[in-house]
Amino acid sequence: MKRLRHTALQVGDIILTTSMAAVSKAIRVATRSDISHAMVYVEDRSVIDATGEGVQARNTQRLLFEDECSIHVLRLRAGFVDEQLGVVRTYLRSRIGTQYSTREAIQTALGGARRWSKKQFCSRLVAQAFAEAGIMLVNNPNFCSPADIKDSPLLFAVADATIDVSIEEEALWEGLEDTPQLMRNAINVILDGARVKDNAIQTFDDLHHHLAEHPEDDSYFCDLLGKSGYLTLWQAEKGKSPWQYDLGLMGAAPAGEIEDYCWSVLANEDAGPNRYVVNRGGYVMLARRFGLQFFHRMADLYGILASLHRTRVEVAMKWLEANRELVPTINPYMRPHTPEWFAALDIWNPPQAAMTRHIVETAGRFDVCSVCGDDPARDYRLEEAYRPAAGVDAVRLCDDCLAIRRNNGEPFVRVSDDGERESDIA
Repeated sequence: MKRLRHTALQVGDIILTTSMAAVSKAIRVATRSDISHAMVYVEDRSVIDATGEGVQARNTQRLLFEDECSIHVLRLRAGFVDEQLGVVRTYLRSRIGTQYSTREAIQTALGGARRWSKKQFCSRLVAQAFAEAGIMLVNNPNFCSPADIKDSPLLFAVADATIDVSIEEEALWEGLEDTPQLMRNAINVILDGARVKDNAIQTFDDLHHHLAEHPEDDSYFCDLLGKSGYLTLWQAEKGKSPWQYDLGLMGAAPAGEIEDYCWSVLANEDAGPNRYVVNRGGYVMLARRFGLQFFHRMADLYGILASLHRTRVEVAMKWLEANRELVPTINPYMRPHTPEWFAALDIWNPPQAAMTRHIVETAGRFDVCSVCGDDPARDYRLEEAYRPAAGVDAVRLCDDCLAIRRNNGEPFVRVSDDGERESDIA
């Protein structure tokens, strides 16, 4: 058995594989190729592909292949420019849950004119994601085979992309709970249930549009969230790998393995705001606009996921710093009403960002209260233990708004321009 060598992979790589299943053999014969499946590496040890389960994410460590199965890892010759990689990943993630189209996959293998639907199959998903970023891997992204992608002149093969799997490693993974599979099951419970209301629903975005037009279905969709277990899957993931959230537990693991993990965690941070923060901001906006419980619950969920993600990043950084692999850094302080502050708030809480921007523009000055526009106003920051994982933790407040926020349980403390704590006495 063999699997992908994660140290050889880069985010955005296209992985072409096959299996010993009869359907895979049929595709290989029809396309005169040694591969039958395509997927994209979207982050450390994670791919997104389209199978009979629909479009879903998978852990590459669990993808084991027979020795005789072909595996090709392909990478863009020119590399990604500007925001292209982000566009590809966003497109793939937005299609999670989309149903698989066996009919269109077969039509592609057989050739001939045809019309295409919103459903997916593996090579269409990959080609459409790259086309969304302006990268035309094939002539027709809507109907292409894994073999067509393999032959794209825009790609080159990555060497030594696989590693042998021992019997012990195979047994280890078989004995561990497959939380990505639990996630796939939960997503399908939600979307299959949503299609009872509207069979045109393919993705969560489609579900959101349906709810906006049919708010009377709010309770029904909330019940689906509860039934699926989607809101509590993070507990299983955290319980499976508690060392990722605790520096003391991390210190007991083999140093070589931990160092590799820590660097991979930080590498994923280079692509900009993580998806948990972005998704939370989107759901906050939907909840504010429509007032539906489904959106409120999803915003709360992504707040939790953003917090867990931030903890993983901080623990990884602290381990590298403690082992002198990384120079210690100071948590940056964003002064209220600066461009950086507004940019971060636009992602974390879009309605609040819009409100404060309107207040500042109306006042014609930046030194007013972020909430009501009064002055005098001073800068405050939440106590460290209460700061949101990836959101904005500083605000400019007048005395009245400060009292209200503190009475609501938000422990704001006065800070100077560099973020250092000051006395509240003027």
